[in-house]
Amino acid sequence: MRNNHTRQPRLIGVIPAAGQGTRLAPFLYPKELLPIVYASVGGNGGQVVPRPVLQFSLDAMKAAGITECIIVIANWKLEIPRVFGDGDGSGISLSYVMRNVPRGLADAMDAVQPWVRGQHVAVALPDTVVYPHDALGLIWRECLSSHADLVLGVFPTPTPEQLGPVRVDSDGRVTQILDKPKTTDLKNTWGMAVWSPRFTGLLHEEVAKSPEDAKPTLGSVFQQAVDRNFNVRALLFDDGRYLDVGTPDGLGRVVPGVAL
Repeated sequence: MRNNHTRQPRLIGVIPAAGQGTRLAPFLYPKELLPIVYASVGGNGGQVVPRPVLQFSLDAMKAAGITECIIVIANWKLEIPRVFGDGDGSGISLSYVMRNVPRGLADAMDAVQPWVRGQHVAVALPDTVVYPHDALGLIWRECLSSHADLVLGVFPTPTPEQLGPVRVDSDGRVTQILDKPKTTDLKNTWGMAVWSPRFTGLLHEEVAKSPEDAKPTLGSVFQQAVDRNFNVRALLFDDGRYLDVGTPDGLGRVVPGVAL
């Protein structure tokens, strides 16, 4: 008997955390470990523990059903694997890839290419907090239903010039991705992404052909996909929030609290 059930593609999480954190300099430990909120373990009266910002991206992946994640780190960020280990405490299996020379997000994402080849990839950034909490799962669902090569989760922001604003047509197709533009009429930014093996191939192609000291930005590779008529779509979270904790201004927007 023929099995008519189609197996859902495998989705692997990737978090690029090999940057130097220059936007928060001087800083003496990985920004990904910034304790931006405190949580009570064991209910009222339980132990209060800090939750580093990286944990929010891991939580988003777990909520999307992701069971394994690769974190790209540098040799000056060994505190990250010391804190998170193999992920046993996070409910998601973690592994690490080293990228000791910082060459941007595209290069960091390409570092995992041997381990994600042929699989779908979900990307969350290590120094951001995104609402709604199930955003990444919704982006994955959009990718599956639309058979997209790339789906960007797009969130409102008051500082698009510091980020990656996205222009989207009425059908949800992406027509333009900007990278830290000096000026723009857009008031959004991409904050998460899910892509197919086809986009992984394009990313590897673009990174491999570029000089070591001039790697492309991830936004420019997104635009390459648009220009080559890949199926690039956006899921707009008009009522969502995107908090970039990797800048002094963004960090100041995060109000620490105790979740009891």
